[in-house]
Amino acid sequence: MPVTSPQLPNADVSKIRCLAFDAVGTLIFAEPSVAKVYASVGQQFGSKVTADEIGPRFREALCRADTEAERWFGELGRTNEDYEREFWRRMVREVLPDVGEPEHCFEILFDYFGQPSSWRCFDDVGSTLTHLQTRGYRILIASNFDARLHSVCNGLLELQEVSTRVISSLVGYRKTHLGFYAAVLKAAECDATEVLMIGDDFENDVVSARKAGIAAVHLRREGTSMPNAAGVPTISTLSDLLEWLP
Repeated sequence: MPVTSPQLPNADVSKIRCLAFDAVGTLIFAEPSVAKVYASVGQQFGSKVTADEIGPRFREALCRADTEAERWFGELGRTNEDYEREFWRRMVREVLPDVGEPEHCFEILFDYFGQPSSWRCFDDVGSTLTHLQTRGYRILIASNFDARLHSVCNGLLELQEVSTRVISSLVGYRKTHLGFYAAVLKAAECDATEVLMIGDDFENDVVSARKAGIAAVHLRREGTSMPNAAGVPTISTLSDLLEWLP
């Protein structure tokens, strides 16, 4: 699938100095999948929930991350390390309601997904980032993750040199909040017109970025079911960026 637009709406591509990449689904993916790992670990604690059942439950719970935060902070889109840990604890109880030792199960899963060996970079990541850095672009990672992302990135060869990472739990805001993108601009040391956000989540990576005045590109890898909208630049691989960025 080709790039749907050679230019960014309301943006001068020639001014872009910094590229902000989402992490999960854009640069990295879990291998085995999250659902398979949850099912496997759950079985160790007596769960009979299958990976096929876990997938929809997991995605539904993720969609509530912002609204549930309102009960903690009194404001949508806020977060911190304590909230994220509690969110994932509730996630385990929700998607694996029949485990015999939910707290022990949670601890195993939380630790597992903080290990670099649990993640893989997509095939187009290493070469694309290298070419973009060679062209002089500043690269950063902008993610709705928690502090575990540092150990994950430090352990993946393709991402080790991307040391600038804006992580929601550490800046206090999730991507749906303008505060997150204010943190991105601060880390980028650029104006909004000089930053481009690239991600696979239409709401978090595209809509929210554009509300903050930052141009965004929607990554829709082959087989994705993520929605898109007219007028939003779309790519199917990260290497598509090399074709139209200066």
